[in-house]
Amino acid sequence: MKWFGLCLLMVCCLVVPVAAADSSDIPAITVSGTGSVTTAPPDEVIISVGVETTNTDPVTAQQENAKKSAAVISALKGLGIASEDIKTSGYRMYSHTPDEDSVFSGEKEVYVVSNTVTVTDNDVSRAGKIIDTAVMSGANNVNSVRFTISDEKAQSLRAQALIAAVAQARGDADTLAGALGVSITGVHDVTTYGSSTPPIAYADNMAGGRWSRQSSTHPHPLRRAPLM
Repeated sequence: MKWFGLCLLMVCCLVVPVAAADSSDIPAITVSGTGSVTTAPPDEVIISVGVETTNTDPVTAQQENAKKSAAVISALKGLGIASEDIKTSGYRMYSHTPDEDSVFSGEKEVYVVSNTVTVTDNDVSRAGKIIDTAVMSGANNVNSVRFTISDEKAQSLRAQALIAAVAQARGDADTLAGALGVSITGVHDVTTYGSSTPPIAYADNMAGGRWSRQSSTHPHPLRRAPLM
């Protein structure tokens, strides 16, 4: 996979006699070029964690969830993560009849409240610490961990691909013009297309789901797969 693959179409005008230059039919060479950036290290991690609470009373289930969610968010902010990088990405409430092996066995109905928070951080090395902090402060669901690139880096990579595409197209145009014994006076038109979406690398030892809340002095190790 490539981070960015761009195809560029160039129409290069040739040197023509003055009489012909007044005509709308100006001789031109049409060439295309492809540029790509094939690898880049991730500079952003996106982590989704959740707090799920269950109670026979819906109001109590909501209140417990709100309290635990606030504690999780406060702990994440304590890591230096900005408020705008901690966003509620999902909220759900539903009821069901508890199973026989449930702590609520015998109750007719229980209510479940789930609140999902998405955290974005530009320090990919502390992904494990972010997860451990969330779990230790009340999160009981870890939904996903994604290593990707920021918008700023994505734009830089696209610019590199564009430069490569232009160089290839202009090189082909110059070669053709030389073989034909003509000169190129300039570029008449340029069109770009085919920009691809960057792939996302997932933590290879992160299976998602519930994490046990237990004390640990070492964050969970998460390997960042290379983005290629």
